Parts: sequence; C-alpha cells; structure tokens
Amino acid sequence: MIRDDTGESLLNDDGVTTRPDSGARTHPEPNSGRHSAQFSEPPVTAPVRAMTDQVRAAWIEVLGHDDFDDDTPFIEAGGHSLKATQVLIRLRRKLGVRLPNRLFFDHPTVRELAAAVERAAATSPLA
Repeated sequence: MIRDDTGESLLNDDGVTTRPDSGARTHPEPNSGRHSAQFSEPPVTAPVRAMTDQVRAAWIEVLGHDDFDDDTPFIEAGGHSLKATQVLIRLRRKLGVRLPNRLFFDHPTVRELAAAVERAAATSPLA
C-alpha cells in the first residue's frame, strides 16, 4: 500500500494513486528559513573566497562593469565567447594554471568558475 507522510493511503477506491491538492505545500518554500542544516550552503573558505575575488576581478576588467553578482551567468552579464577567452587568459597568466575554454562554458558564473579554477589549480599547473 502506498502511504503519505502521515500514514494515509494515497490510493483512491479504484486503486489509482492520488496526489495532494496542487495548492497544498508539502515542502518549505526555497529560502524560507525553514530548511534543515543539511540544505544550507557550505561555508566559504578563505582560499575559495580569494579565488572568487580573482575571477570576479577578471570579469570586471573584461566586461568593463561590475553590475552582476557571483551567480549571474557570464552571458547575462554581457559576455560572449571572445570575452570568455579573455577572462581565461587573464586568469591563466595570473595563476599559472591551464584553463581550457570549455571550462568557462561548463561553469558560467563567478562562483562556479572560481570553484573549477581552484580545482584546476590544484591538479594542473602550467608546464
């Protein structure tokens, strides 16, 4: 027998699974403050923050503005493929790390790119 969280059967008289009313909320709203600790973001460590700052600085230099946050995709911030390449060249020169162009498109935000660059720096310095 299929039961919900309260132990009530989710099968109607015909043996068909029923669903809660569309207006019924069974989970807390995102960012409502009612999440358990397991859903909160991990704390930002100093090295990650430093890398985020460096990636953000490269974006600002290439884009010519800082009207974006760390979760804004590069394209929405006004970037395109040539500017993405310019960002990666700046980071490569500054950090001495191999950074393939694909990395940028797989990690399109400051926060994601910083984490990916941090991983790349730990595993693939320039030869």
